[in-house]
Amino acid sequence: MSNKVLLTGISGWIAKHTAIELLNSGYKVLGTVRNESLIQQTKETISKHAQIDNLSFVKLDLLEDDVWDEAAIGCKYIMHLASPFPFKVSNDREKLLPEAVDGTLRVLNAGLKANVEQFIVTSSIAAMFRKPNRSNPYSFNENDWTDENWKEGVKDYFLSKTKAEKAAWNFMESKGVKNKLTTINPGGVFGDALDKKGGTSIEYVRQFLKGKFPAAPKWGILISDVKDVAKAHIACIGNTKVGGRRLIVGKEIKKLIELSQIMAEAMPEYAKKLPKKELPNFMVKLISLFDSSAKTLIPDLEIVMQTDTTYAEELLGLKFKPAKGCITDTAKSVVRLGLV
Repeated sequence: MSNKVLLTGISGWIAKHTAIELLNSGYKVLGTVRNESLIQQTKETISKHAQIDNLSFVKLDLLEDDVWDEAAIGCKYIMHLASPFPFKVSNDREKLLPEAVDGTLRVLNAGLKANVEQFIVTSSIAAMFRKPNRSNPYSFNENDWTDENWKEGVKDYFLSKTKAEKAAWNFMESKGVKNKLTTINPGGVFGDALDKKGGTSIEYVRQFLKGKFPAAPKWGILISDVKDVAKAHIACIGNTKVGGRRLIVGKEIKKLIELSQIMAEAMPEYAKKLPKKELPNFMVKLISLFDSSAKTLIPDLEIVMQTDTTYAEELLGLKFKPAKGCITDTAKSVVRLGLV
């Protein structure tokens, strides 16, 4: 069997960074796209950072059974990164479940049929840290799970990440191959946008730079460098120490106002548009009535998040980078690409 990797959702931002790392490390990559129109742009972006002789594509939909079994044949590893992460919050908290949960199970099932050796699934700390009645500061680790029954605090994205990851672990355990699975659980992912098809975190930076936030909500998150997230996926390959583990990837917890300060220092020409003070909580709740993207922040306002990621660094043999570099990279790439 070759060193071929089936990489789902390759047109996504983190997936493109992961494909670049894989290709530069000598792996063959078969990337899945839900729409063939995404192939050309994805290929062009990746080709700027890696040779693409070993890159191929296949059209696959997480909502359909067709061709997944066939695509997995001949692949030694599967990296499942495809998952919905909308900027806006839906009133239907179960809206994302078919794609997130059923899609994950389709990928895993196809891989087991094809005797794939190892599965690396991209999850999120969103599947770990949100539950009611938390202490403040609130600490969490790889043994913690978001409370999917907390309807007020766990909206569509958080529910989808939690249920999809639980489904993956339960499925692999039921097959007796839990140690073939590793999940990568980053926080807020930032870094070079690569092209105009960015992610949700890039959209937050874009809106900050456009002056859409007069003040910053009192909200903090673990910051993950996109290159660390990509390297973490590759560092799992053939690494027996990571089997059955949930790896939290990131270095520092930063509040939104701190992200604003980092961007202002790196790009002083945008300093006037960036928020310089924090927004009262009641204002965030008021804004959320007409801007659903604010709803995702409300349950964590003023809660100080804490987590220790040194165990993941040790298992992966990596040193995660501090927040300043990837926040600066995001801001500069957003401007370079003409997104502001």
